Amino acid sequence: MSPLAEAVINAKLAEQVLLAPTLEERSALLLAADLLTPDGLAQLLDAAAQLMRGDPGRGRELAELCAELAPGVGAAELIPRARYICAQAHTLNAEFDTALRLMDEARQGYIAIGEPIQALRTYVGEMSVLIDLGRYPEALDTGQTVLDGLAAPGLAADPDTTLIAGLVHLNRGSCYDQMGQYDEALAAYAAAEDRYRALGMTEYIGHVANNRGVVLLSLGRGSEALAAFEFAASLFSGAGLTLLQAQTLGNIGDAHLLLSNYTRSLDALERARQLLDPLDAEGEKHVLLLDTADAYTALNLYPEALNVYHEADRLLQSAGMPHHRARALWGMGATLIAQSQLGQATRALDQAVELFAKIGNLPMLSSVMLEQAALLAASQRRAAALAIAEESLALVAAGDRPVQHIYAHMRIADLVLPDLERAERHLLEAQRRSESLMLPHLRYRLNQRLGHIRMLQGRSAEAERLLEAAVNEIERLRGTLAHEATRTSFLHDKVVAFEDLVRLYLDRGGPGDARAAFTIAERAKSRALVDLLAGGIGARADASAAPYPQARQADLNAVYNELLGGAGDSQRRSNQAELQARAAELEREISLQRLQGAALAAHADRLSEPLALDAIAERIPADLALVAYQIVGSEIVAFVVRDGELRVARSLGTLAAVQPLIQRLSVQWDRFRVGQAFVSAHLPQLEQSAQRILLALYRALFEPIEALLGPGDGGLRRIAIVPHGPLHQVPFHALYDGRQYLIDRYEIGYAPSATVLAICQQREPNRASTALILGVPDPLIPAVGAEVGAVSRHLAGARLRLGEHATIKAFRHEAPGSALLHLACHGLFRADNPMFSALRLADGWLTAADVLELDLAGALVTLSACESGRSQVIGGDEILGLTRAFLGAGATTVVVSLWLVQDETTAQLMSSWYQQMPAGGAAAGALRAAQLSVKAQHPHPYYWAPFVLVGKR
Repeated sequence: MSPLAEAVINAKLAEQVLLAPTLEERSALLLAADLLTPDGLAQLLDAAAQLMRGDPGRGRELAELCAELAPGVGAAELIPRARYICAQAHTLNAEFDTALRLMDEARQGYIAIGEPIQALRTYVGEMSVLIDLGRYPEALDTGQTVLDGLAAPGLAADPDTTLIAGLVHLNRGSCYDQMGQYDEALAAYAAAEDRYRALGMTEYIGHVANNRGVVLLSLGRGSEALAAFEFAASLFSGAGLTLLQAQTLGNIGDAHLLLSNYTRSLDALERARQLLDPLDAEGEKHVLLLDTADAYTALNLYPEALNVYHEADRLLQSAGMPHHRARALWGMGATLIAQSQLGQATRALDQAVELFAKIGNLPMLSSVMLEQAALLAASQRRAAALAIAEESLALVAAGDRPVQHIYAHMRIADLVLPDLERAERHLLEAQRRSESLMLPHLRYRLNQRLGHIRMLQGRSAEAERLLEAAVNEIERLRGTLAHEATRTSFLHDKVVAFEDLVRLYLDRGGPGDARAAFTIAERAKSRALVDLLAGGIGARADASAAPYPQARQADLNAVYNELLGGAGDSQRRSNQAELQARAAELEREISLQRLQGAALAAHADRLSEPLALDAIAERIPADLALVAYQIVGSEIVAFVVRDGELRVARSLGTLAAVQPLIQRLSVQWDRFRVGQAFVSAHLPQLEQSAQRILLALYRALFEPIEALLGPGDGGLRRIAIVPHGPLHQVPFHALYDGRQYLIDRYEIGYAPSATVLAICQQREPNRASTALILGVPDPLIPAVGAEVGAVSRHLAGARLRLGEHATIKAFRHEAPGSALLHLACHGLFRADNPMFSALRLADGWLTAADVLELDLAGALVTLSACESGRSQVIGGDEILGLTRAFLGAGATTVVVSLWLVQDETTAQLMSSWYQQMPAGGAAAGALRAAQLSVKAQHPHPYYWAPFVLVGKR
């Protein structure tokens, strides 16, 4: 190899040249390498063209240098090529106006030096820009100009004409794809591939495979698309073409998402992001953001998805990329509907419809219209929803658009109910069209809907088979998820299949059907938490995989401090909405960084099965009765397990009747925040008002099952309550029967599910004598010091960390291995981001997500903080908040508060509780005794009832 050739391919030399600060120094380096000549600069342009496929920013810099040096060495003929390479770099960076200007300059330069074929090639780049800008007719006309020009006499024999024609057909395929004309796109890609094969250009065949895969995705042919992408990725990776590899990895992520391979999808998207991050390819980064948001939406990670959609929309609008921006608005609208933000969803979807209509992409337009139908249905405008769904179906009726057809038929079937015959016709047509696609997310949706129809038709056996198939498919897909957050969110929109099956078994009422109904109800309750408790998924590894910037945590701590102080300051109260929005923004940023880091580190662990009824009965104490509530539609059902026997109480009440009572009860607790003078003046009336609501809840939820519980030892019955949905907010121990509260004759504990209860009962408690007590008093909670002092006196050898010593660092270091943890401090419940609910320690806020990183095996944990037990309950009855975090970290028992607690009575209750425990009573019995003690002095349940025991009694 000649010294000159070695110099040209020496990447280190190219890097040194580009790092040189002045033109003179760069020229000197090239001169020393014998490259400051026409031939040398031409070879540098070859290197710049190669860099375009891996590092377009560097490629542009090298081309700009060549253009600047070319006149000085008598090589002005190189300038058009340098301009064109720069134009390609600006295209990748979504700088389209600059790209078009440079392409025109390059074209005029080629014409001036008599290179017509290369002049025609510049139109190929122009096509790419026009496609990104959504100017598809212009792009197609430009492509035809090139093909006509290549057919001119004297040009057809040039070998470059075949390559350029292939590039034109490749761009035509992209154009047709974004217009939704998939048959035409596939034909164009076939034409491009014929030309590349004739030239033996393997890399360009990879381009065709990649683009063809995108069309196959749109047609729902996920396995074929994935094979095409993986073939292209292997070619690009082998050739070291980083940019093309990143593009294809993004497409692989999309294919895995369509095939419901969620972990693989997130993994591919994260690897694509890491490859793209250092590159000047902003347009590709915008599209990858969009793909990532789609993946989060599919997993019901709505806050994270919405954050990414907003960012993608902003960038795509600024770049002028209408097709992808319309996709972003469509996804944003769907996510907003899921969060019941219907006004914002309307605006996003209207914009998406306008853009897709302008582009002329009928399949995409049809899909967005189906989302509009869902929005109208959510707004109780079913007739309008049905009309737009039928219009959506008509848009794609003439073409082979299987995915749009299937979704349209399913949407119409939902909207025509209770017309069973009409709904059935649409579902059977959707099923027929889906058979060749092999897409799991379509299978379970169709099986659930058909099962629902069969159930309403009285065809029980068929309904059971279809609904079981739907539930099993959902379970299989959930088992592939590796990240705790994704398993937690996954069932959010899928519980209807479980609910239908529970209703089917309960209505059928045959031998064993009650047990079957209980089992299915358990399969839809707190399953991700069961996985955590059973060791089926490694939350601590996931949570710590992606460290987030400490500056972000510091910002979040400051906002939390402001939110805490807002309650007592009128000026701060006026800023609550702004503070809440800022907190949510920071929380989403941290969540996204955790998800990104976990995407590569995580692997799918085993899926833990809920325990069967007999196994649950064996694991819980013989004197404990279990009451597991279940909301089926609007009906409230209770499964009562006593002495190993299962009984079912139906129609306890309706959700529509009970939910307003729960809301009114919350208002009762809030009245105590008005001020001590008001409370003292109106305490009897406040107590009577609360009792009326608690009596109504008793009659709806507990009175109908009381006879099923039977007598307890010594007249005291011990109960474990498993709430469901909004019932998690009900203090069952404080329900009032007109004479006394339930706590007067029952010892009541709580659990997220019967399986969670059984696991906690069997967990080996930490036998160490160590106890860790942390207290952070301030003017709002001055009794904390007295509380932790009293607690420490009841716990021999306890380590007390008070005030400035009660730090996060101390807790992280000393909590693992401790048998008992007591934290007395401020608590903050984050309803919109519940895993950021937090406890305020001396040096910052300890969030629920932070707690999941710890190993608290066997601990009894008391959170003597306001609202420490409040949880957000999402689909699948997953409780999100501090209770979940401490149970997930290994605690056997967690004592938490459901509302804002009163400082002095809390200190009295805690002192009494720990005083009771050494006497040999279990934690639940000791807590009840302490609550009765406080109740004797302060009868209003606001004072004695906020704390509940979750887990092992």
